[in-house]
Amino acid sequence: MMRAYLIGAGLLLAVSPAAAQDNSNIEGEVVVTAQRASADYLSDEQTVVGLRRTADSAIQPVQFTSDSRDEDMRKREIHAMLEAAIRRADSAGVELVTGEFELTKLTLANFKDLVFGRGQRPDTSEIELYVKASLAGSVGSAQGRIDNFIKAVPPNGRALLEKNGEITLTIINPDQYRPEIVKLVAGEALKTAGVFGPDYGVEVAGLNEQLIWAQASPTEVFLYIPYRFTVRPK
Repeated sequence: MMRAYLIGAGLLLAVSPAAAQDNSNIEGEVVVTAQRASADYLSDEQTVVGLRRTADSAIQPVQFTSDSRDEDMRKREIHAMLEAAIRRADSAGVELVTGEFELTKLTLANFKDLVFGRGQRPDTSEIELYVKASLAGSVGSAQGRIDNFIKAVPPNGRALLEKNGEITLTIINPDQYRPEIVKLVAGEALKTAGVFGPDYGVEVAGLNEQLIWAQASPTEVFLYIPYRFTVRPK
């Protein structure tokens, strides 16, 4: 019995998953973390079948810090600066969001729920979050809006707003693309089986696995399911 196996191992070995859903559907916006440097994104020649699409937004990690001697003063300064930033965000075309995986928008009603961290320097308090801008054309355009916003937020006492890492991408409700990805996998499986002639069919497995996504270019994400299929005689 002749059997041919095609497994999406090229991508799985080359790039660690940026993120994966849990067993429930994700309806919110999630962070896409690039696993490679900007000059070395996913290759178009990868054998795995998936969906490549433009991300929804770009996000810049930032931190609000204060090194005032008194801890209560530090927290008041950071809160005052953060409030000012939230009030400016809409007119600047950005949002302040928080979350390690699924993002939540910061508002005047919830920003004081953020947990203060200790800064790298003694007597320093900080809050880490993201500035988000929709991808309307290019990362450069989004980065420009983010940079201008960061510069425009006025310091408060010894509180500062600074970048805290590299810009990355987000995608909203990634699980909505599962049916489209399944169709792409089915098409590839049937095409491969057809190469072996009409006496061969295909068995597909893994389509119930978690959806995975990774950054594929400065503006795009690649979503896939770690499927596998076997071509076998009917």
